[in-house]
Amino acid sequence: MRNELIQSQIDTPIRVLFFEPYPMGLGGNFLTQRLILARLDRRQFTPIVVSPVDGIALEEFRKMGVECTVIPPPGNLNRYGGALLRAGILGKIKATVELLQYNLKLVRFLRKKQVDVVYANCVRAEMSIGLAARLVRVPSFLYIKGELGNPVIDWLSFMLATKIFFQCEQNRDDKYHNLVHFCQNKIGILNPGMDPAVFKGIKQEDKTTLSQELDIDLVYTNAVVPSQLYPPKGQHLVLEALSQLVNDFPKVRLYLLGGHVIDEYQSYKLELEQIIEKYGLQKNVRFTGWRRDALDIVALMDIVIHPSFSEGFPRAVLEAMALGKPVIASKVGGLREAIQDGRNGYLFDPGDVKAITRCWRELLERPELRMCLGKEAKRTVYAKYLIDDKVTRLAEIWSEMAYRKG
Repeated sequence: MRNELIQSQIDTPIRVLFFEPYPMGLGGNFLTQRLILARLDRRQFTPIVVSPVDGIALEEFRKMGVECTVIPPPGNLNRYGGALLRAGILGKIKATVELLQYNLKLVRFLRKKQVDVVYANCVRAEMSIGLAARLVRVPSFLYIKGELGNPVIDWLSFMLATKIFFQCEQNRDDKYHNLVHFCQNKIGILNPGMDPAVFKGIKQEDKTTLSQELDIDLVYTNAVVPSQLYPPKGQHLVLEALSQLVNDFPKVRLYLLGGHVIDEYQSYKLELEQIIEKYGLQKNVRFTGWRRDALDIVALMDIVIHPSFSEGFPRAVLEAMALGKPVIASKVGGLREAIQDGRNGYLFDPGDVKAITRCWRELLERPELRMCLGKEAKRTVYAKYLIDDKVTRLAEIWSEMAYRKG
């Protein structure tokens, strides 16, 4: 009701600028953005996507009729994989100057497009456009999905943002207690959201051709790690665990679903291949690369493993749970809220290969347990993590921000 009252006092649709710093892949961040863009009421909102580089995600957004603009930054700001943070003093000074220049460049765009609200989907996005938004008095909404790790950058992003929302209370309370307390009036919680219609459709699709293409043999108990190939995602831990299981369970197979998004991560696949060769796991491991039909593949699996060292609230895990799959996941980010250990999945301390092995073994030995955990996992997602609830809340927040700006 409040959202309708505010919207009635705004004559034209609210222009929301989505700043997307990572348009290179079709991972969890893209899927979340796509769901939000698809569900925004275009009578109330006009979305605009801005990115420092072009990419496959922008191509998909354009197909949806969303205006997408690439505004390249100066110098080396397009470097990823922590390269900027590892630069020396001179490199960091240079990056700071370039960041200021980029924000000034975005000032002109914000004015030209008469943007009402900026949506920054991570700290990098807020740092890229937050100062520009401040200079033209456009409120910015910072949605923190990953783990905070740089005190200086995190503090600056908190100061620049008008509103700051976390995906769960655990993530909010992990770090910077004093800073969070200082900013408490602009901090809130917004759970991630899934689309139940997607999972219903996937369940009904014929996957015979897909099974043949990827050699998914139902004689095996098939497990999958659905994540980009990147050392902090921890695929090497799962290979180590698999090496402890294959002698007792020769009919177990692991699918590594994902690829390296940027060149800095390319060498990790070579490391994984070396581990596979070391333990003689060639018959038990398959690389799929990036797949548009990733959810269809997960639907064919018996077990999902997510061994990441650090996460905000990994969408891939919620998707697997929504499909009724038992999940073995590291105790990070929002998974500490979504998964109740032993009831709707398993949690282990990050890096604990023995725990992965133990949980995996139990699920291999007890098919009925896999079904029980999967059923409870699905119930959890449908009760707490639906996209329509999230978009409704976002619409309320953005409408209020735009109204206060006006």
